[in-house]
Amino acid sequence: MKDKAMIYIIDDDEIFQFITKKSFERLDRRDDLHFFLNGEDALRSIKEFINGGKDLPDLIFLDINMPIMDGWDFLAELQTLIEGTEKRPDIYMVSSSIDDKDLLKSKTYPMIKDYIVKPIKDVNIKEILNELEG
Repeated sequence: MKDKAMIYIIDDDEIFQFITKKSFERLDRRDDLHFFLNGEDALRSIKEFINGGKDLPDLIFLDINMPIMDGWDFLAELQTLIEGTEKRPDIYMVSSSIDDKDLLKSKTYPMIKDYIVKPIKDVNIKEILNELEG
């Protein structure tokens, strides 16, 4: 199993970020983790990768409700930004929202692989990574 993927965790909850980082450590992986507190900062980073001719992230864990730029706004801008690029990241919505509207809306984005209600468990991360590499 490949143990080095570029992964973005976009979530304004620093506790969630810490727990997710610890999950990757428990899985004994050496992934390239990038943490962002809002969609705007993550988008800026992706633009830099594209402008520099570098690969996009392999995987994005994306929260919905964040300051500055929420998950939905991030997705709308990302779709436009990556048009015509070969590689597209696998995106998982990770939210504390159990609102059916959010779940249904996530299904309208083909780039979203799944909707996960927080907290995300080690076993979920392992399954996602296995699918990414499969």
